[in-house]
Amino acid sequence: MKPPEKTRVFLVGEGENELGSRAGAPAFQSDKRPGVLFTLLTRVQPSGWVVGGAREWKSIRKYNARGATHEDTRHVLGAALDAQEAGCDVLAFSRDIDRDPARRDAVAEGIRRVSSILSAPPEVIGGVAVPALGGWILALLGEKATEELSPLRAQAMLAAKGMMPDDGAALVRVAEDADLDAVPQDATSL
Repeated sequence: MKPPEKTRVFLVGEGENELGSRAGAPAFQSDKRPGVLFTLLTRVQPSGWVVGGAREWKSIRKYNARGATHEDTRHVLGAALDAQEAGCDVLAFSRDIDRDPARRDAVAEGIRRVSSILSAPPEVIGGVAVPALGGWILALLGEKATEELSPLRAQAMLAAKGMMPDDGAALVRVAEDADLDAVPQDATSL
């Protein structure tokens, strides 16, 4: 019997915490260190993923779509085009909300528009990490009301738990070990 095919995924994140050794220029990317995104994907679909490409938000080309004014809407469309061109079935991403109140709606608009802009688009699994990736990590640790936190408060709470926000290996360990069924229901962005 033939083993099931792995799903080709294109990853997009803020940097090394999300992407691991897939952050940076494509020529220097590897599978050596998975980031939080790939780790979470393997938790929800253990049968397998293969990374077909990855980009940091800052390196995505903005797709010029009629009516798309917020740069994050154009970023999502550009990331979907990158995923399609890389032959990927899925685009998986996270984008920190930081302090941009319009970002969540802009990203949601980009996701909605992917299927109308691209023919045979990849499936999109992604959204805005509220307030940032640290909020997701705290939710994976069982903390409630993480989406109410400021980015600085989330960092302080991580530090109180002995984790620095830029310690990608520690964040990945949390994603590996978390009981996904115990994630608080108010962590809707996760």
